Amino acid sequence: MKLLKIISDLLPIPSYAVILICFFFPFLTIKCGTTELVSVSGFDYVIGTDMKEKMKDNKFADQMQKKLGKDLFDTATENDSLKSDANDSDKGLVLPEDTSEEKQSRITMMIMMGIPFLMAILGLIISFVKMKRKGLFHILIASVGFIVLLIFGIIIKSSDDLNAISSMADGMGGGMISIGLGTAYYLATLFFLIVILFFGLEKYLKKFYQKEQQTREESLEEFLTKE
Repeated sequence: MKLLKIISDLLPIPSYAVILICFFFPFLTIKCGTTELVSVSGFDYVIGTDMKEKMKDNKFADQMQKKLGKDLFDTATENDSLKSDANDSDKGLVLPEDTSEEKQSRITMMIMMGIPFLMAILGLIISFVKMKRKGLFHILIASVGFIVLLIFGIIIKSSDDLNAISSMADGMGGGMISIGLGTAYYLATLFFLIVILFFGLEKYLKKFYQKEQQTREESLEEFLTKE
């Protein structure tokens, strides 16, 4: 039990630290073969970075525009596109302003990704604080972070916008373009899960040990009574 106590004091610190570091690495990547074209970190989501802004000066977006004959994110009319063709060559991609739906989506993603980021910070702080039922708090904090990241992954995998980009890219490069979740996302999710499993196991072992101790005491008391 002493070893378990030592591990329970030390494990959360590097676990939450790794999770926070992961947020500054790509959570979403767009690749052409093995070459990374665009990446969005977890912290980009937290601060509400617009993916279109990250992509507008990228060669991938430029090639898509030339192949499709329009802006990758264009919502303007054909006439508007023709008028802006001359300027596009000098200024690069001209992106339309965000729609209310896009703004709402970005705000939702900010809130969603802000939760596991704050949970990791809170968990790291609690790791240095002496308090009762610390293990239970770690389970709750890690569970919230894990569930939200899991939901984020599901949303990304089922995103119509990303699937549309992937489909258009397939037509260009014969399926060479791949859009997926980054290694940092999987690591952050994994470390939240490790914290949950460890403290869940610790809680179970403590209850089991206490029950064993109680059984032994009752057996000893019964033996002494008979004597």
